Amino acid sequence: MRRMPVKHLVAGDFAGRALVSAHPLSFFGDIDVRSGTVVTQASDLLGRSISDLVLCLPFTHGSAGAWRVLQQLRTHGTAPLALVVRDLPDPSVVQGAILIDLPTIKLLDPADFARLTDGAHVGVEKATGWLELP
Repeated sequence: MRRMPVKHLVAGDFAGRALVSAHPLSFFGDIDVRSGTVVTQASDLLGRSISDLVLCLPFTHGSAGAWRVLQQLRTHGTAPLALVVRDLPDPSVVQGAILIDLPTIKLLDPADFARLTDGAHVGVEKATGWLELP
C-alpha cells in the first residue's frame, strides 16, 4: 500500500477508481452536467464520464459559476465521487464542493500527482490524512 499525505479542503471518506487528467478542467463549460461527460476538446478526458469516479486534476480553472455546475452534477447524479488536486482549486470549486459535500483533497507533495494512475483504486479516511493507493 502506498500512502500520500494530503490536506482536506472538504473532509470526507471515499474509495473508488481514479480518473486522472494531465490537464486542468473548468467545471463551467468543460463538463455536460446531464451525463457527467467531459466535452471540451482541450482535455485528455474528452468523452469520458466523471460520474462516481475520483477525479484527479493538476488544478482547476474557470469561472465563478463552478459551484453551480457542481450542484447540477449532484442533482443529475453525475458528480464525481471525490476530487483530488495537485494545486489549490479555484474558490468557486471549493464552494461547490462544500455545498454538495464532495470530498476534496490537495496533495501535500505536488510530485505525488505523477504517481496517480488512471483506473487505480484510491481512498481516503479523513481521520488518517493520507491518500492510499494499492
